[in-house]
Amino acid sequence: MASETDFLDMYRTLGLRPGCGLPELKQAYRRHVSRMHPDRRGDAPVDPVAAARLQRLIAQYDAAMAFEREHGRLPGSATRVRFAVPESVMPLPAASTLRQRRPAWRHPLVTLLLPVLALVVLGWDMLGRPALAPSTTSDVPAEEARPLGATATPVARLSLGMTRDDVREALGEPSSVHGERWEYGPSWVRFDDGRVVDWYSSPLRSLGAVTATPGTPPSMPSDAGN
Repeated sequence: MASETDFLDMYRTLGLRPGCGLPELKQAYRRHVSRMHPDRRGDAPVDPVAAARLQRLIAQYDAAMAFEREHGRLPGSATRVRFAVPESVMPLPAASTLRQRRPAWRHPLVTLLLPVLALVVLGWDMLGRPALAPSTTSDVPAEEARPLGATATPVARLSLGMTRDDVREALGEPSSVHGERWEYGPSWVRFDDGRVVDWYSSPLRSLGAVTATPGTPPSMPSDAGN
């Protein structure tokens, strides 16, 4: 039986090392048998020792071939792991499936649009934010806060009840007029019966040093009432 065969002796006899390839083993075996076969001795008497050695080598070789057919490798060689997985059991995912599994936020177009969207939201917030009323108290006098070398210049100041001429003198001509509302870019001034009743000073184009409208902060401009 193969488990009882001394395969190391077979490798030593053939001049091979365990782990050699099957073609190498077959070639060495044929060469060795042809050299030891009694037919090559002619009329010389048979050497019992050589004959017994040849018979042992033949038995070892047959056992090695049986071992190779059963285990898929020669005795003494490393075990080869064989995986037999049907293709229908583990199919490779299609390229379209791999593309669908990519997170949406990692799409190149989305990555480029995110900064643009952030800038649009920031600009819209700045346009829609009402101007803060100037503080009535200050820790630093206006004269000390003025930069050195700057001359005192009159600053436009709106107040309730001003006429259109007063507003025109303080702020200049409006960029557009919509009924009772004069617009200075994103800022605006609203009249009622020719008198100022409300305004909005945008940080993008300020109306100057204006006082806050009494009561609630100025509302956003609306065309519904015009």
